[in-house]
Amino acid sequence: MKIYLDLLPEQRKQELKRKKIYRKILHEEILFSLPVIVFVIILANVYYVLAIQRNMHATAYLTEQAQDKYKQLEEYETKFKEINTVSRALVNIQSGHLYWTNLLNELSAITPDGVYIIDLSTKNYSVFLMGKAKTRDILIDFKNQLEKSECFEKVDVPLSNLVVKENVDFQIDLTLKDDCLKSKKQ
Repeated sequence: MKIYLDLLPEQRKQELKRKKIYRKILHEEILFSLPVIVFVIILANVYYVLAIQRNMHATAYLTEQAQDKYKQLEEYETKFKEINTVSRALVNIQSGHLYWTNLLNELSAITPDGVYIIDLSTKNYSVFLMGKAKTRDILIDFKNQLEKSECFEKVDVPLSNLVVKENVDFQIDLTLKDDCLKSKKQ
C-alpha cells in the first residue's frame, strides 16, 4: 500500500491543477486545430490546382481564338488572291479590247452626203466596206477623206468601182491602225 503525503501548500496545488487543466485544454485545442489546418492546406492546394487549370483553359481558349482568326485571315487572303486574278484577267482583257466605236465614229464623220454604206465587215485589222454612192466624184471624195484620216491606212478602191458615173456600187478595202482601235476616244 502506498501512502501519499500531501506536503504541498494549497496555493501550489491550485497552480499545478491549473497547469494541468491548461495543458489539457491546449492539447484539445491542438487536436481540434490540426484537422482545420489540414483542411485549409487541402483547400489551398485545390485552389492552386484549379487556378492552374483555369490558366490552361484560358490559354487554350486564346489559342483557339487565335487559330480562328488565322483561319479567317487565310480565307481573306485566298479571296484577295481570287479577286486579284480576276482583276488581272479583266485588265488583260481590257488591254486587248478593241474599241470599234472609234471606227464607226470616224466613218460617220468622214462619210459625205450621197454615200451609203450597206455592209461593213472586219477581219483582224482589215475592214471591207460595201455601199452605194450617188456619183463617182462623191466616191472619190470619200476615198480621199479615208486616206487623210488618222485611223485608216492602205485604202484600196478597185478601178472597176470608178467605171460608172452615177449610182456607183462600190467596195473599199482598208486597214485600221492599232492606235485607233486600242485607245478609247470620247
